[in-house]
Amino acid sequence: MEKRQENLLTLVIEHFIGSAEPVGSRFLVEKAGLDWSEATVRNELRLLEDEGFLTHPHTSAGRIPTTKGYEYYVDQLNFDEFEASRQEDLALEKAFSGAKDSETAWKNVAKTLVALSNETVMIAFSPEKIYYTGLSNLFQKPDFVELQMVALVSQVFDHCEEYLPDFFEAVSKELCYFLGDEHPFGETLSVLSTRFGKGNQSLIALFGPQRMDYKKNWRLLKKVKELI
Repeated sequence: MEKRQENLLTLVIEHFIGSAEPVGSRFLVEKAGLDWSEATVRNELRLLEDEGFLTHPHTSAGRIPTTKGYEYYVDQLNFDEFEASRQEDLALEKAFSGAKDSETAWKNVAKTLVALSNETVMIAFSPEKIYYTGLSNLFQKPDFVELQMVALVSQVFDHCEEYLPDFFEAVSKELCYFLGDEHPFGETLSVLSTRFGKGNQSLIALFGPQRMDYKKNWRLLKKVKELI
């Protein structure tokens, strides 16, 4: 991909992450400060759409990212540069401290991650022993306003123990994003996950829409890994 197209794709994705609104050429020229004509931007957006990185909702003149677009965006991110803020540090450190046992500590961490990320967190101490919290966060997002979508996501979590054995095999001790068909929880969701505990027998996963804040969620789980 040419650098100009890569920059445009990043702008579209990061604006869409924050606003949930399709992004048009006029916005990119007037608000994002691009030094290109609106016609040039429109042509580049059309090329990105033709290549499968963006799509064009029938109700809007703007574009939104596809799974392929998000995958490209995540692949280009330099995750080494993302560090938790001091406030996030303190909140996660507090979650680990003071618990009577490790399971309680991890549940506290999950609740803290939900509060900091506004996403959903699942901890699987084994494929059969699962704890998740923050599911209501998903249903409050504009990505899941349709009742059919809510029912689909609810069903995924109601039966997640059926998907976990295979997912356990895919997750390693390294932080990793799973998008699209890379995970079994449905293409409407993106998942950031890693293993932890003795022998890396447990896993923690942060779920959000594909429109999730990938940078923020990475730095939060990165901090959790540092505290283990």
